[in-house]
Amino acid sequence: MLRPDVALKNFQIVVLFLIALILMIQGWGDPRGLLSHPARAGLLVTLALSVLILLFVPFALFAAGEQEIPSQRWATFLALGVVGGCCWLLPYADRREWFVWPESNTLRYVGLACAATGTGIRIVGMIQLGDLFSGFVVVQRGHQLVTGGCYRWVRHPIYSGSVLAFAGIFLVFRSHLVLVALPLYVLGTLWRIADEERLLAAAFGAEYERYRKRTWQLLPFVY
Repeated sequence: MLRPDVALKNFQIVVLFLIALILMIQGWGDPRGLLSHPARAGLLVTLALSVLILLFVPFALFAAGEQEIPSQRWATFLALGVVGGCCWLLPYADRREWFVWPESNTLRYVGLACAATGTGIRIVGMIQLGDLFSGFVVVQRGHQLVTGGCYRWVRHPIYSGSVLAFAGIFLVFRSHLVLVALPLYVLGTLWRIADEERLLAAAFGAEYERYRKRTWQLLPFVY
């Protein structure tokens, strides 16, 4: 039997996926048209598969903690709202040729590859954290510092994957808006990382400082 918090997480992520799907269909105007290009269909399959995988990962989506950065709570929900708006706007603009590059299968498939790769990186990071994962910036009771797997090289692989997937979604819909939205998303991510690293440094002290010195923040061997 599922723990109540895990059952709630499963309900939440399914609802969020359905909302995103409905917004995309509403934005485009009809399901058949939205799925008429393989890259757009592939994006929806990627999102559906990610939800399916996360149904089997035990964590609470919005877990509180013993220590927390309160300002990141509203930032989390603001980010969800922005992503929801993009789920409607990008298909809407794509169909009506607003703020888009000329039709290009290459651009769309590059976007799909970015979205699928980024989503995969994000899921691997979430699986490795398991119960320690939360949509908020928290240190939970009994929290242990995870330094193995993909965390051996990068301290924030979930955010690395999120940035790549975010850019990919815009490219699937060939949107010029990626030139504005992506830098803003990266700035928001760096703000969240700064808060998270400050919280972890306070919680784990010298252990976290040693970990920080031997790893990269988002991209191995680069940053």
